[in-house]
Amino acid sequence: MGHLNDVDMNWFAHLITAWGMAAMFLFGSVRLLVHGLLPFIDVKAGQNTVANVRRRMGHDE
Repeated sequence: MGHLNDVDMNWFAHLITAWGMAAMFLFGSVRLLVHGLLPFIDVKAGQNTVANVRRRMGHDE
């Protein structure tokens, strides 16, 4: 449980945060799969996914 202390969260808050990030990565993965097949579609899929996750984690760019 040291990680929960490190991030200053209880178990439930950590669960919601982790699942929210997982959903962001899942959606980003789908975007990147589409972009891989059709390179002219959603050309910033990877950049946007990483930026959104970093922003959610509190790492403003």
